[in-house]
Amino acid sequence: MNFDDSTYFKAYDHNYRVAYAEGLAFLGEGGSQGVLRRLEGMLRKITHSPPETRILDVGCGDGTVGLFLAGLGYRYLGIDISEAAIVRARQRSSEAGSDAEFRVANALDPESLPADGFDVVVDCSCFHMLVVDAHRKDYLGNVRRALRDGGYFILFGSHDPTACQGPVGSFVEFCRKTGANTSGVPLQKRQGDRWEAVNGKSVFLMGRSQSLKGYREELTAAGFRILYRTTYRRDRRDAGFLMRKDVDAPR
Repeated sequence: MNFDDSTYFKAYDHNYRVAYAEGLAFLGEGGSQGVLRRLEGMLRKITHSPPETRILDVGCGDGTVGLFLAGLGYRYLGIDISEAAIVRARQRSSEAGSDAEFRVANALDPESLPADGFDVVVDCSCFHMLVVDAHRKDYLGNVRRALRDGGYFILFGSHDPTACQGPVGSFVEFCRKTGANTSGVPLQKRQGDRWEAVNGKSVFLMGRSQSLKGYREELTAAGFRILYRTTYRRDRRDAGFLMRKDVDAPR
Protein backbone atom coordinates (compact mmCIF):
# COMPACT_ATOMS: atom_id res chain seq x y z
CA MET A 1 0.00 0.00 0.00
CA ASN A 2 1.08 3.56 -0.72
CA PHE A 3 0.34 6.29 1.81
CA ASP A 4 0.12 10.07 1.68
CA ASP A 5 -1.24 12.81 3.95
CA SER A 6 -4.86 11.84 3.32
CA THR A 7 -4.55 8.05 3.58
CA TYR A 8 -1.95 7.04 6.17
CA PHE A 9 -4.36 7.22 9.12
CA LYS A 10 -6.91 5.11 7.24
CA ALA A 11 -4.57 2.12 7.26
CA TYR A 12 -6.31 0.73 10.32
CA ASP A 13 -9.44 0.03 8.29
CA HIS A 14 -7.27 -2.23 6.15
CA ASN A 15 -5.90 -3.86 9.30
CA TYR A 16 -9.36 -4.68 10.63
CA ARG A 17 -10.53 -6.03 7.26
CA VAL A 18 -7.51 -8.27 6.80
CA ALA A 19 -7.82 -9.66 10.32
CA TYR A 20 -11.57 -10.27 10.09
CA ALA A 21 -11.15 -12.01 6.72
CA GLU A 22 -8.85 -14.49 8.49
CA GLY A 23 -11.33 -14.97 11.33
CA LEU A 24 -9.04 -13.07 13.69
CA ALA A 25 -9.71 -10.23 16.11
CA PHE A 26 -7.41 -7.33 15.30
CA LEU A 27 -5.63 -5.68 18.25
CA GLY A 28 -6.94 -8.20 20.75
CA GLU A 29 -10.72 -7.88 20.65
CA GLY A 30 -11.96 -8.04 24.20
CA GLY A 31 -9.33 -5.53 25.18
CA SER A 32 -6.72 -5.21 27.84
CA GLN A 33 -8.28 -5.38 31.28
CA GLY A 34 -5.48 -3.12 32.46
CA VAL A 35 -6.55 -0.37 30.06
CA LEU A 36 -10.19 -0.71 31.10
CA ARG A 37 -9.29 -0.54 34.78
CA ARG A 38 -7.17 2.55 34.20
CA LEU A 39 -9.98 4.20 32.26
CA GLU A 40 -12.44 3.44 35.05
CA GLY A 41 -9.96 4.89 37.53
CA MET A 42 -9.76 8.12 35.53
CA LEU A 43 -13.54 8.37 35.40
CA ARG A 44 -13.76 7.96 39.17
CA LYS A 45 -11.83 11.22 39.50
CA ILE A 46 -14.76 12.98 37.80
CA THR A 47 -17.84 13.84 39.85
CA HIS A 48 -20.45 12.89 37.23
CA SER A 49 -22.65 9.85 37.85
CA PRO A 50 -22.79 7.39 34.92
CA PRO A 51 -26.47 7.77 33.91
CA GLU A 52 -26.03 11.52 33.59
CA THR A 53 -22.71 11.41 31.72
CA ARG A 54 -22.44 11.49 27.93
CA ILE A 55 -19.19 9.95 26.68
CA LEU A 56 -17.75 10.20 23.17
CA ASP A 57 -15.06 7.59 22.41
CA VAL A 58 -12.85 8.63 19.47
CA GLY A 59 -11.22 5.74 17.64
CA CYS A 60 -13.47 3.18 19.32
CA GLY A 61 -12.34 0.24 17.17
CA ASP A 62 -14.22 -3.01 17.72
CA GLY A 63 -16.28 -1.62 20.61
CA THR A 64 -14.46 -3.06 23.62
CA VAL A 65 -14.36 0.24 25.51
CA GLY A 66 -17.96 0.99 24.52
CA LEU A 67 -19.31 -2.27 25.88
CA PHE A 68 -17.39 -1.69 29.09
CA LEU A 69 -18.56 1.90 29.61
CA ALA A 70 -22.15 1.22 28.62
CA GLY A 71 -22.08 -1.69 31.06
CA LEU A 72 -21.12 0.79 33.79
CA GLY A 73 -24.17 2.87 32.93
CA TYR A 74 -22.62 5.68 30.89
CA ARG A 75 -24.41 7.15 27.86
CA TYR A 76 -21.92 6.13 25.21
CA LEU A 77 -21.21 6.91 21.55
CA GLY A 78 -18.14 5.49 19.81
CA ILE A 79 -16.78 6.70 16.47
CA ASP A 80 -14.10 5.28 14.20
CA ILE A 81 -12.89 5.90 10.67
CA SER A 82 -12.96 2.14 9.99
CA GLU A 83 -16.32 0.93 8.71
CA ALA A 84 -15.19 -2.67 9.27
CA ALA A 85 -14.50 -1.97 12.94
CA ILE A 86 -17.86 -0.21 13.41
CA VAL A 87 -19.75 -3.10 11.81
CA ARG A 88 -18.06 -5.47 14.25
CA ALA A 89 -18.67 -3.14 17.21
CA ARG A 90 -22.40 -2.96 16.40
CA GLN A 91 -22.55 -6.75 16.07
CA ARG A 92 -20.89 -7.22 19.46
CA SER A 93 -23.17 -4.61 21.04
CA SER A 94 -26.26 -6.37 19.68
CA GLU A 95 -25.04 -9.77 20.87
CA ALA A 96 -24.37 -8.35 24.34
CA GLY A 97 -27.72 -6.56 24.55
CA SER A 98 -25.83 -3.31 25.10
CA ASP A 99 -27.14 0.19 24.40
CA ALA A 100 -23.70 1.43 23.30
CA GLU A 101 -23.94 3.33 20.00
CA PHE A 102 -21.35 3.30 17.22
CA ARG A 103 -20.89 5.48 14.17
CA VAL A 104 -18.42 5.80 11.27
CA ALA A 105 -16.75 9.22 11.43
CA ASN A 106 -13.44 10.89 10.66
CA ALA A 107 -12.16 12.74 13.73
CA LEU A 108 -10.34 15.20 11.45
CA ASP A 109 -13.61 16.25 9.80
CA PRO A 110 -15.69 18.50 12.08
CA GLU A 111 -18.70 18.01 9.80
CA SER A 112 -18.82 14.29 10.56
CA LEU A 113 -18.39 14.63 14.33
CA PRO A 114 -21.26 14.93 16.82
CA ALA A 115 -22.09 18.42 18.05
CA ASP A 116 -20.81 19.71 21.36
CA GLY A 117 -22.39 18.73 24.64
CA PHE A 118 -20.42 15.65 25.66
CA ASP A 119 -19.37 15.50 29.28
CA VAL A 120 -16.33 13.35 28.53
CA VAL A 121 -14.30 12.49 25.43
CA VAL A 122 -12.18 9.32 25.66
CA ASP A 123 -9.25 8.43 23.43
CA CYS A 124 -7.62 5.05 24.03
CA SER A 125 -4.63 5.20 21.65
CA CYS A 126 -6.18 6.99 18.68
CA PHE A 127 -4.35 10.33 18.82
CA HIS A 128 -0.90 8.78 18.37
CA MET A 129 -1.99 7.43 14.96
CA LEU A 130 -1.90 11.02 13.69
CA VAL A 131 1.68 11.92 12.79
CA VAL A 132 1.37 15.27 10.98
CA ASP A 133 1.33 18.42 13.14
CA ALA A 134 -1.68 19.96 11.36
CA HIS A 135 -3.70 16.75 11.75
CA ARG A 136 -2.96 16.58 15.47
CA LYS A 137 -3.94 20.22 15.92
CA ASP A 138 -7.20 19.73 13.99
CA TYR A 139 -7.99 16.60 15.97
CA LEU A 140 -7.55 18.31 19.35
CA GLY A 141 -9.61 21.28 18.18
CA ASN A 142 -12.44 18.97 17.16
CA VAL A 143 -12.30 17.14 20.50
CA ARG A 144 -12.51 20.47 22.30
CA ARG A 145 -15.55 21.52 20.25
CA ALA A 146 -17.28 18.22 21.01
CA LEU A 147 -17.03 18.88 24.76
CA ARG A 148 -19.39 21.05 26.74
CA ASP A 149 -17.75 23.87 28.65
CA GLY A 150 -15.92 22.35 31.60
CA GLY A 151 -16.03 18.88 30.05
CA TYR A 152 -13.25 16.32 30.46
CA PHE A 153 -10.84 14.71 28.00
CA ILE A 154 -9.18 11.38 28.89
CA LEU A 155 -6.27 10.44 26.64
CA PHE A 156 -4.08 7.34 26.59
CA GLY A 157 -1.13 7.38 24.22
CA SER A 158 2.37 6.19 23.47
CA HIS A 159 5.09 7.87 25.52
CA ASP A 160 8.72 8.05 24.45
CA PRO A 161 11.24 10.50 25.96
CA THR A 162 13.25 10.40 22.70
CA ALA A 163 10.25 10.86 20.39
CA CYS A 164 10.33 13.08 17.31
CA GLN A 165 9.20 16.51 18.50
CA GLY A 166 8.54 18.05 15.11
CA PRO A 167 7.85 20.10 13.25
CA VAL A 168 6.29 17.46 11.01
CA GLY A 169 4.60 19.00 8.01
CA SER A 170 3.75 15.87 6.02
CA PHE A 171 3.66 12.10 6.17
CA VAL A 172 6.74 11.95 3.93
CA GLU A 173 8.59 14.19 6.39
CA PHE A 174 7.52 11.98 9.31
CA CYS A 175 8.90 8.90 7.54
CA ARG A 176 12.16 10.67 6.76
CA LYS A 177 12.64 11.84 10.35
CA THR A 178 11.65 8.62 12.09
CA GLY A 179 12.39 5.85 9.60
CA ALA A 180 8.77 4.67 9.87
CA ASN A 181 8.04 1.25 8.41
CA THR A 182 5.51 1.73 5.60
CA SER A 183 5.91 -1.75 4.11
CA GLY A 184 3.79 -3.39 6.79
CA VAL A 185 4.41 -6.25 9.18
CA PRO A 186 3.00 -9.79 8.90
CA LEU A 187 -0.42 -10.38 10.40
CA GLN A 188 0.04 -12.70 13.35
CA LYS A 189 -2.24 -15.44 14.65
CA ARG A 190 -1.82 -17.65 17.65
CA GLN A 191 -1.14 -21.33 17.09
CA GLY A 192 -1.13 -23.18 20.38
CA ASP A 193 1.45 -21.51 22.58
CA ARG A 194 3.14 -19.43 19.87
CA TRP A 195 2.39 -16.72 17.31
CA GLU A 196 2.77 -17.39 13.59
CA ALA A 197 2.67 -15.07 10.58
CA VAL A 198 -0.29 -15.36 8.20
CA ASN A 199 1.18 -15.92 4.74
CA GLY A 200 0.85 -12.92 2.46
CA LYS A 201 -1.15 -10.82 4.95
CA SER A 202 0.30 -7.56 6.25
CA VAL A 203 -0.89 -4.85 8.62
CA PHE A 204 0.36 -1.30 9.12
CA LEU A 205 1.17 -0.01 12.60
CA MET A 206 2.43 3.52 12.01
CA GLY A 207 2.16 6.04 14.82
CA ARG A 208 3.86 8.97 16.51
CA SER A 209 4.97 8.74 20.11
CA GLN A 210 5.40 11.86 22.21
CA SER A 211 7.50 12.88 25.19
CA LEU A 212 5.68 13.93 28.35
CA LYS A 213 6.91 17.50 27.80
CA GLY A 214 5.68 17.35 24.22
CA TYR A 215 2.25 16.11 25.31
CA ARG A 216 2.01 18.87 27.90
CA GLU A 217 2.86 21.60 25.42
CA GLU A 218 0.61 20.19 22.70
CA LEU A 219 -2.42 19.61 24.92
CA THR A 220 -2.12 22.93 26.74
CA ALA A 221 -1.81 24.84 23.46
CA ALA A 222 -4.99 23.11 22.26
CA GLY A 223 -7.00 24.51 25.19
CA PHE A 224 -6.89 21.73 27.77
CA ARG A 225 -5.88 21.95 31.41
CA ILE A 226 -4.09 18.80 32.59
CA LEU A 227 -5.47 17.68 35.96
CA TYR A 228 -3.69 14.34 36.29
CA ARG A 229 -0.98 12.48 34.41
CA THR A 230 0.53 9.02 34.84
CA THR A 231 2.67 6.50 32.96
CA TYR A 232 2.14 2.75 32.70
CA ARG A 233 4.04 -0.47 32.05
CA ARG A 234 7.43 -1.38 33.42
CA ASP A 235 9.17 0.52 30.64
CA ARG A 236 6.77 3.48 31.15
CA ARG A 237 5.92 3.60 27.44
CA ASP A 238 2.22 4.45 27.86
CA ALA A 239 0.92 7.72 29.30
CA GLY A 240 -2.54 8.67 30.53
CA PHE A 241 -3.94 12.19 30.90
CA LEU A 242 -7.07 13.50 32.56
CA MET A 243 -7.84 17.00 31.30
CA ARG A 244 -10.53 19.62 31.46
CA LYS A 245 -11.62 21.90 28.66
CA ASP A 246 -10.19 25.34 29.43
CA VAL A 247 -13.03 27.75 28.64
CA ASP A 248 -10.68 30.72 28.85
CA ALA A 249 -8.32 29.38 26.17
CA PRO A 250 -8.54 30.87 22.64
CA ARG A 251 -10.88 28.97 20.36
